[in-house]
Amino acid sequence: MAITLKIFDRHELIGLSIVTLALAFGFAYRFEGPATLGSWFSNFILILVLVGISVVVHEIVHKEVGKRFFADVTSKVWPSGIVALFVITILSGGLITFAVPWAVSIAPKRLQRMGRTFPHLGPREQALIALSGPMASLGLAVVAKILSPLLGLVADQLVLINATIAIFNLVPFFTILPVIAAQKGSLKPLEAPYVEGEFVFFGNRLLWVFVFFFTLVAGVSLLFLGALASLLIAFISAAIIWIAWHYFWEAEVIFGKGEGPSFKGYR
Repeated sequence: MAITLKIFDRHELIGLSIVTLALAFGFAYRFEGPATLGSWFSNFILILVLVGISVVVHEIVHKEVGKRFFADVTSKVWPSGIVALFVITILSGGLITFAVPWAVSIAPKRLQRMGRTFPHLGPREQALIALSGPMASLGLAVVAKILSPLLGLVADQLVLINATIAIFNLVPFFTILPVIAAQKGSLKPLEAPYVEGEFVFFGNRLLWVFVFFFTLVAGVSLLFLGALASLLIAFISAAIIWIAWHYFWEAEVIFGKGEGPSFKGYR
């Protein structure tokens, strides 16, 4: 607990506690067993612990990657996400958990970063910082799947929780639903929180295409297949979609000779 307190400040801990409780409600809403209050509560406590572990791992990886780019990463509760989580969970009978009740803000620790090619914190670096959280969640899901012979049903819950968090966090919701951007309130533009998929989508769209579809296919496959098969199918599927997207939607002008695919801008 002492280590966690050093990583997160008081306000962030309160926010992550709210996020964890909301997610635990969503994932625990539908469960196997006797339909009694005691059974539901026991299941809720187990899910609460697993969600807490998943959220902490997700956020710690964000912060550690942020340090490498001299950036502060802060998680913030997203009110619309909380409401959407409860509404969708109840309406779907627990079949769908809207696992994005929080957003992140990524701000440079200092404007000038000596020794860097670019002194400012660019969109590409913000994309990599934002991407680290969902990738940590997906990695945790893969590890849980590998350890399923030892962990049993706990592994299944960990896979479901982390695969769902990884997939939903890569969707650029603020772009799809721009009206919710008003919730940034009085924050300065540099400090305004966004869903992680927003940073990745605008930082490097081709990277987002590959990673999103890789995570989507891998996350769903992990629920039914082994870890290796899931990752292999996800990689092949994402590569095919990435190539199609690159050639048909992301064509670039090459040396003034007309439009055509180019890997020049992808880095």
